[in-house]
Amino acid sequence: MFARFILLVLLLSGIVVLYSLDTYQSPSGPHGGDVKQAENFNIEMKASFPSIYVYLLDQKLKPINNKGITCEIKFFFPDDTSTDLELKPFQDDGFIMESSKIVYNFCIVTFNVFGKSVSAKFEKESTVVREK
Repeated sequence: MFARFILLVLLLSGIVVLYSLDTYQSPSGPHGGDVKQAENFNIEMKASFPSIYVYLLDQKLKPINNKGITCEIKFFFPDDTSTDLELKPFQDDGFIMESSKIVYNFCIVTFNVFGKSVSAKFEKESTVVREK
């Protein structure tokens, strides 16, 4: 009887662990970053010290060419202040910002796609950034 109880507890614990792993994983994009849905698009953000990369993706997570598109990011800091920064085009489909050691709580990435504004909020991970 005691062995059954232990087996049941282990089984339930395993189910809870597996469920929590699936629940807290964010979708990964084609560049290895976090993906958030933004209207008819997806936005991928990859923080890789010393840079932050963002990409505009279609609904099938395919990168969209950055020609004619602009991107900015707004960082919200622990002291309730914020700052807006424009990102530079990177290769054919991304945008980049050099970063360093300023702590932020979350950020909002906004693309201007031929006159239409598309944005998504990204929570802070262990990344720190600084305007250059």
